[in-house]
Amino acid sequence: MKVLLRSTFVAEPTDNGDRLLRNYLALNSSELGFENAQDTAIWAFVQDFVTAHRHTPDYSTIKSHFSHLQSDEVVDRLEHLRVLQPKTRGDFIRRLEERAEERRVRMVTDILKEAAQVLMQGIEEGEGKDKRILRGPIDAVRFFLDRSHGVVAPATGARLSGNVTQDGEDFIKEYDRVKNDPLAGIGQFTGIEQIDRAIKGAKRGELWTHAAFTGGLKSTFMLNWAYNQAVYYGHDSLIFSLEMLYEQCRRLIYGMHSAHEKFADIHKPLDYVRVRDGELTDDEERFLKEWVVPDFMDEKNGYGNIHIEVGDPDKIDFTVSDMRERAELLYANSPFATIFVDHALLVSPRKWVSNTTDRLNEVIRDCKKMSMSFNRGMGIGVVLLFQISREGYKAAQKTRQKEGDGKMYPYNLTHLSYANEAERSSDNVTATWIEPELAAAGHVLFQHLKSRDQEPFEPFLAKIQWPSRRMGTLEGVPDAEASKVGEDIDSAIAEMAAAL
Repeated sequence: MKVLLRSTFVAEPTDNGDRLLRNYLALNSSELGFENAQDTAIWAFVQDFVTAHRHTPDYSTIKSHFSHLQSDEVVDRLEHLRVLQPKTRGDFIRRLEERAEERRVRMVTDILKEAAQVLMQGIEEGEGKDKRILRGPIDAVRFFLDRSHGVVAPATGARLSGNVTQDGEDFIKEYDRVKNDPLAGIGQFTGIEQIDRAIKGAKRGELWTHAAFTGGLKSTFMLNWAYNQAVYYGHDSLIFSLEMLYEQCRRLIYGMHSAHEKFADIHKPLDYVRVRDGELTDDEERFLKEWVVPDFMDEKNGYGNIHIEVGDPDKIDFTVSDMRERAELLYANSPFATIFVDHALLVSPRKWVSNTTDRLNEVIRDCKKMSMSFNRGMGIGVVLLFQISREGYKAAQKTRQKEGDGKMYPYNLTHLSYANEAERSSDNVTATWIEPELAAAGHVLFQHLKSRDQEPFEPFLAKIQWPSRRMGTLEGVPDAEASKVGEDIDSAIAEMAAAL
């Protein structure tokens, strides 16, 4: 537990305050406690500090506080914690899960002992008029079941069940926790400003469906999203690529990294096709081998991991259950923040049916269930790519070509109607549209077709750098195609978006 505590405050110039804040939020929601009084005192101070200031304290602030109180034992303990190496991201979550597992073992042991006492001797429960005696096998089984919910819940403190009418106290605790959380309501950002302002990222327990026709930049958007999460936010992600080979995804991501702004004065972005075909010039090859690849692999940069799975080659059918099993196995060793699935039509249903609509609907429902129940109810953001049918695309073309006040926006939810579960189960449905004149200008049109929890963003243009496949926010977008979002942005979002 001492490493977990050390990982919630800044002690060295190299400590990343944003990552330590995320550590604090995870540890705080886990409700794990500390065994010695000094650690408990330091943790209580960190909790009070974050509640008041919305960021983690540094070592000197904590030391000054306890020195003023003349708490020498706490100061000595703080000095001991300071020299420890903090854990962040997946390393921290894995350590947290290990401590939570130890806690579960103790809890089950205690519950079984008490249940045995109910079985053999009986125990008193409650006070006054509510006092009653629990005794015998039925009471013992009920006793065990009543107290088992905390055992199977994930380390992050998610509830799997409960009686809402008797749960007001825990509800108030949850409200206060969210109120004091500077990152509340923020998920995994795409790196495109209009989308991130409006939706604030893919969040745990939510299914985000992104739709487009063939060649509509679905996979490109997904890979850019995973790249931005890794490079600019330091978060890990898992991609199930059922359409592209691992090597193809890898080439695209390294091509994107060649367009990073840190290389602007060194070399222009590389052409993905020339990388794919091994046709780089000597100068381009030197840039790739001496700058792009070493920088992407350098652990000192703190980039997140992008893990890509292409499915089990020994299985013809690859279901959402297969994905979840593989994802939870990977998560246990290296936790990640988002699951991307490319794409829905290539995922097999649990039970084969000949009707495409029924197959797709089952896959989409299962993806939603996975987003909510992943890792014993912890939940995770799932981004599912959805291929619009040719009929839907043709209908959108007709809409786009209608005369009037500028071109009409092409897609609406009826163009996804051959799999109507996309509308029902998804928390967000977005779409990309590309046509020759947009492609020539290096632009792609984004739409927001459904939003469960917030106002949809207005359609807007983003930029696409074709050689490197790098996608990003387009500056100076015309009003007719720009996102009409408010100017007030939560300070936490603004700070994170400023990294781009």
